[in-house]
Amino acid sequence: MQITFRGVRGSYPVAAPHSVRYGGNTPCLEVVAGETCLIIDAGTGIRSLGKDLVEHDQREIHLLISHTHWDHVQGFPHFAPQYNQNAHIRIYALAHESRSLGDIFRAQQQAPFYPVPLANVEAQIEFIELQDGEPITIGEAQITCHRLNHPSVTGGYRIEHQGKVLSYISDVDLYGPILLGDGMKNGSSEQQRVWHQHLQNNARDLAHRADLMVCDTFFLPEEYKPDWGHSRPEDALRLGEEAQIERVALFHHEPHRSDDEIDAIQERYRKEAPFDLFASVEGLELAL
Repeated sequence: MQITFRGVRGSYPVAAPHSVRYGGNTPCLEVVAGETCLIIDAGTGIRSLGKDLVEHDQREIHLLISHTHWDHVQGFPHFAPQYNQNAHIRIYALAHESRSLGDIFRAQQQAPFYPVPLANVEAQIEFIELQDGEPITIGEAQITCHRLNHPSVTGGYRIEHQGKVLSYISDVDLYGPILLGDGMKNGSSEQQRVWHQHLQNNARDLAHRADLMVCDTFFLPEEYKPDWGHSRPEDALRLGEEAQIERVALFHHEPHRSDDEIDAIQERYRKEAPFDLFASVEGLELAL
C-alpha cells in the first residue's frame, strides 16, 4: 500500500511563508492498493492529485469521504477527472438521515457557487452511502467505515491490503463529550452514555493494530474547545497505546500553526510516544 499526503491542514487552506514546509492544502490522502486507486477526502489537496491522475490515464477512482464539512470536499469541483469522459468516480460516505450524498455534492457545484453543475461534467459519478461499521471490498482492499464523535455525520476509515492496515481518523474528538449529530437525538443521560461509548469503541476498532494511524490533532491542550469535535496530540498517544499502533501521523493541522510550531509539537510528542510518531507533511510518500 502506497500513501501520499496531498493535504494536511484543517478548516481552510493557507498560503503563507509560515506554512511552506508542511503545506497549506486541506485534507486529502492518495492510497494505492495494488491496482486500486483510493482517495480519502477531497480538500484542496485533491486538485494536484486530479491532475496527476489525468496524466496517468487513471479511469477508475474511489473517493472515500469522511464527512462533508467544507474543508473535506471543497477541492472536488477542481478535481480534473470529473471532466474526463472516460473516468468513473465512485464517492463513498456514511449516509445522512436528512440529505443524500449526491444532493450534498450537487449543491456545492450549483449556481451561483460554481459555473459547472455536477450534472454537466463528463465523468460517470456514482454515490455509495455506507452504514456505520459496514465492511466493503474495493478492488484488492478491504475497507470499514465507522462513525466518529464530530458534528454532523462523520466517519473514519480502516483500509486493509495484503496484511497492512491504514487507519484514518479525522475529524474527531476522541475522548471529549459526545457531540450530537444527525441521527443522534437528545435522549436520556444513559442513552447519551451508550452513544458516547459506541463512538469511542468505533475509533479503537478503526485503529486496532494499524501499521499507520492518521489522526486529527488540531488542538494543543491549552487551545482545546469541547464543542468543536477535534482532538489533541495527547489523545492520539492514548489511542495509539490502547490500539497497539505501529506509527502515528499527526494530522489536520490548525491553519495558523507555523512550520516551526509544528516542528516543536512533533519533537515534544515524539519523546512521549512509545511508537513512531511524525507530523504529516504535504507531499510525503510512505509505503506500508
